[in-house]
Formats: sequence, C-alpha cells, structure tokens
Amino acid sequence: MPASRPLAGVGALTVLCFVSTASLGQTTGAGAQAPTAQPPSAAPSTPSGPSMPTTPPPPGFPANYQSNIVFGGEFDTHLQAELTKPSGTGAKGTVFDDSELTLYGNYSTWLSLNSDIKLERNRNDNEEDFYPDRNSFLRSEGMTLRQLFATVRPFDQVSVYGGKIHPNFGSAYQAEPGNFYNFGSDYEQDERIGFGAQYALADLLGLTNVRLSVETFYLDTSFLSESLLSRPALDDPTADRLRRYTRNQFGPANTGSFDSYTVALRGGRAEQGLTWQISLTQEATDDPSGRTEYGQSIGATYDPTGDGLRLTGRLGLTPFLEYAHFTNFAGITGLERHYLIGGATFSYVRWQLILAGGLRKSLGASHDTDHQENVSLNYSVTDELTVGGGVNHVEIARRGSWTIAPSLAYKIAF
Repeated sequence: MPASRPLAGVGALTVLCFVSTASLGQTTGAGAQAPTAQPPSAAPSTPSGPSMPTTPPPPGFPANYQSNIVFGGEFDTHLQAELTKPSGTGAKGTVFDDSELTLYGNYSTWLSLNSDIKLERNRNDNEEDFYPDRNSFLRSEGMTLRQLFATVRPFDQVSVYGGKIHPNFGSAYQAEPGNFYNFGSDYEQDERIGFGAQYALADLLGLTNVRLSVETFYLDTSFLSESLLSRPALDDPTADRLRRYTRNQFGPANTGSFDSYTVALRGGRAEQGLTWQISLTQEATDDPSGRTEYGQSIGATYDPTGDGLRLTGRLGLTPFLEYAHFTNFAGITGLERHYLIGGATFSYVRWQLILAGGLRKSLGASHDTDHQENVSLNYSVTDELTVGGGVNHVEIARRGSWTIAPSLAYKIAF
C-alpha cells in the first residue's frame, strides 16, 4: 500500500533505524508521509561504562548521555481537506488524517529495536484519491503496524536486522516534495517479513556515508498485518487495504517464502549535500497467471545547507529526481512500467514553494501514459506546526482530475 506523504519541510528524509543524527519522522496518498525507519549505518564504538564519553556520542544518543539505554520516538499527524473535480463527474469533498508513531530503543551501540504504527485510510489511499465517488469525512481510517524489527551490529561497519521491515527499494514515495500522493507510492515495498544486512563502505570519489544493503523478504500475512479501527472485509471490492493480507490475494512477494530480494547502494547525509540511491529488486508471486517482477531504480536529491542550494542570502533550491523501471510490474505478465518523478523546493525563511510531478508509462499488457503536476505552498508556524495548501492535476487512463487542498501538519519528538 502507498505510504503517506509529508508536507515539505515537515518530515525528515529517511529515518535511520539507529536513530541517527537525522530526526525520526517513508504515508498516505495525498496526505503527509512521515519518514520510514530504515536500516542504520554502523555506529562508532563508544567507551564502556556509564561515565561521560570523551569522544562524540554515537548516533541516537544525546551529547550528555549517562546510560547505555536510550529510547524515544516521534509522532506526526497530517490533516488535509480536498475538493476534487474529476472530468465527467461533479466535485466531491474529502477530509482525512494521516498519522504515524515511530518508536525506538537502543542498547549501547550494538542493539536497536524499532517499530512504526500508522493511521491512514483503507480506501482511496492511492491514485483513487483523485477520483472520489462520494463526499467523506475521516472515512475508513485504519491503524496498522508497518514495522517491528531488531538490529544487531556485530562490527562497526556491519548491521544485521530482521522482523517486519521496509526494504530499501526506491525513494520517491517519501523523498519527492509536495503535499500530494505521487506515483512513487506504486512501488514502495511495505509490510514485509524479512531480514537483511548492511555494510558501511569507505568514502570514495567524494561520496560519503555509502552503504550497501541486501534484504530478502515476503509480504506479511500474519496477525501483524491486521488493521484496527477500520476493518474492511476480505471480499470488500471498494477497499484498497483489507483488514489483513492473505495468501490468496497474490501480488508481489506474497509467497510466504524468502524468494524476493532487494539490493541497494545508498549514500550521503540529509541536509549535507548530495543524497542518492541505486536499487534493484525481484519480487516473486504465487499467482498462476503471473510472473516474477524485476525492478531497477536510481534517484538523488541535493541539499547542502538544510534550506537547499543557496540562490540568494535567504532563498534556497532543493531538487529531487528519480527514475524506476519494471518488467512484469505487480506480478502482471508482460506489464512494463517506466516512472520519472521529480520536484523542486524553493525555501525562503519559513516559506516553502514546491513544484512537483511525475510520469508513468505502461507498455506490453497495458498501454497508457499517466502524468501528474502539482504546486504546494507551506508555512512553518513553529518547528512543530506547518500549515499549507496546494493544487494538483493528474491524468490517469486518459481521465483528468483537479484537486485543491488546504492542510495542517504537526510533529513532536520525544
């Protein structure tokens, strides 16, 4: 399922599962997306004992830490109202809330526990958000456990993790700026049972914080995939996310065995210059009429200051661009997909103007070219509270739709 989207400037980029120096924030549809916990970079060694360290503390620990145990998290909520006018039908109004609670616990530098809980819509939480069939107010808001995993660091540069994870394929579902659902949510790998390993490479060719990760997984169909509050029936044709996943729903990685994998090479640090990713994936399917999906993705963003590349003393620009390609997309035999997703954020003091869009081209089993363009304007009232709004246009299967949407987002770390 798609993950929520953040107001630009409200969430961080990828959250390191070791709770690195980036703040904990990955959800949904046209709403805000708090960042998704990701496997960490290997942490530096620390002195033994609870006394004050003489070297900088490891990621996730406060500067004056006195204990080997550190825990905390972040809560994000995003309220958005939309007035949508698809071609051929009347305008409809929608109000929805997307919230996320991210929790972590660290013991020394070698063990971390992470969890991620989301409240989001079980209906119209994807591109269908732009083609509503009714007016709605907080409709089908369901709570789900998206991640629950442990990470062990046997060596400084090595991390091994397992549980309910979020594999590292692509980044547009989270990294593209703006207030609306984007096509990158189509290929986000969410709610997977699996394990992986990450190795921190030495800096090379001017690239810093380079990490290589390998993960194997399958879709979670256990009781951990149950939805609370909103619980659409397993045979409900109107639901995007049923009350739980089952094996007979088929789809990518829904095999119950470790025959799907993702390999990713990532680098850079948020707000310190270039951050980038290159990733490959294979997702098997048990659908008798389907085929194994193969995908490749490359993406990058550039922000050297936290407010973008300086154009003037106060005006900054942060660009983002990602390309992804698939064969047998979603396990559908012969369906080839190309995605090009990008955006630019102009920052001026507490204001952010975001221009974003995407192109999705289908070949083979389906021939369509879908596109999306949107503009968002947000204002940070405080470090925790952001208000904003935007205008979105999308054309899917040759049917257009316009949306205007004011929004409010709040986050707090603890």
